[in-house]
Amino acid sequence: MRRVVVTAWLIWLPLCAAVADIYRSVDAQGHVQYSDTPSPGAELISSTPSPDMHTGDASTSNSATSRDASLMQRGDQISRQLAEQAAARAVAQDQAEARSKQCQQAQQMYQQTIEARRLYKVGPDGERQYLTDDEADQQRVNDRLAMQSACEGVSDQAAAGGATSSAAGSASSSSAGSPAPTQ
Repeated sequence: MRRVVVTAWLIWLPLCAAVADIYRSVDAQGHVQYSDTPSPGAELISSTPSPDMHTGDASTSNSATSRDASLMQRGDQISRQLAEQAAARAVAQDQAEARSKQCQQAQQMYQQTIEARRLYKVGPDGERQYLTDDEADQQRVNDRLAMQSACEGVSDQAAAGGATSSAAGSASSSSAGSPAPTQ
């Protein structure tokens, strides 16, 4: 829409300037008036060359055409810059949402390992292999570090707000003593 308005304005401006002379007059109350028709006591402010005067019309037309082309080119450049900025903002927002989701998942995993009494790994044959107390403590430390890493730079409100919503568990080598372990 903006491009259409600018284009119409650029086309209209030279046509208006070519149409009439501009006269300035002051009325009895001291108000200044501008008009395209002469009135008694009016002075000519700007004048356009008469149609029979062809000196300089080609250069004026060429300069107007090049000016119009330059303005259109600048308008296109600004439109591209605005589109690039909008895309960059959208990417930044998508990345922030992904980081927030990863933080929420890491918080849930850490909370599960803290609340569970026993942790286990799923063996290659699908059996549960319960961790020793030292291994479980180390797994809790690892999950806490993973949570801190995932939540680094994520606002506290975004991380806390999503902690109540359910999200899929993150990939971990161990699981809390829950019915459906994650790997």
